[in-house]
Amino acid sequence: MKYSIKTPDQMSGHDIDQLAHLAGIGFGQGDTPAMRQDTLDHVMASEQTQFVHEGGDLVAFAMTRECLWRPSR
Repeated sequence: MKYSIKTPDQMSGHDIDQLAHLAGIGFGQGDTPAMRQDTLDHVMASEQTQFVHEGGDLVAFAMTRECLWRPSR
């Protein structure tokens, strides 16, 4: 498996297409213009997206907007 992280400005149209396709499968909507637009809206609202590829195919992703942890004091 290959892991990568991208910010919205680093993503290509192909990245968005892959995210929308996988999200569409997860939500039972398939590849629709509405699914692609919803995915694009979420990408633009996130700070980063983590990608997991296996054999060249996107198999998982996660979008985050803020740090998920805080430094201990």
